[in-house]
Amino acid sequence: MQYTIETFDLCKYYGKVKAVDRLNLRIKKGEIFGLLGPNGAGKTTAISMLCTILPPTSGTATVNGFDIVREPAEVRKSIGIVFQQPSVDDLLTGRENLLMHTLLFKMPREMRKKRIEEVLRLVDLEKRADDLVKTYSGGMRRRLELARGMMHHPAVLFLDEPTLGLDPQTREHMWKYITDWKERRK
Repeated sequence: MQYTIETFDLCKYYGKVKAVDRLNLRIKKGEIFGLLGPNGAGKTTAISMLCTILPPTSGTATVNGFDIVREPAEVRKSIGIVFQQPSVDDLLTGRENLLMHTLLFKMPREMRKKRIEEVLRLVDLEKRADDLVKTYSGGMRRRLELARGMMHHPAVLFLDEPTLGLDPQTREHMWKYITDWKERRK
């Protein structure tokens, strides 16, 4: 069976501290998978290795068939990420943030505007797209980050605590956006 993500004794040590110790996972295409554990359990570190932000101390993994150690550029092209910490530029508008992302991922010019409108609609931000992000609520910023992560049609979307700090209603909407996105990709 082909797995979208597969880890092979993936480890990350910081001196004597074992942040991730021999992680072995197999995640199927289309599967929604969650890493659960207390703070400091290594969840963000594991995601960071799978996204090629951090190199593993030992072991390896494949994401979309690409080895995270030998083919990091290919891994990065095929994934989307919503970081735990806010990472949108609040001095730009929502639309400008998304446009910048299309440029970073070298999205063809003829696709940019259409795709930006699609993801804005998906996360219900069309009416605020041209407002500066610094005027957005926390939930709106998280939805913009989710839109940005989905912008380039990634094969895998990594979400590092995407609903952190959101009220229950916004949290429910966030999971609806994610499941709707998953269904559209079938």
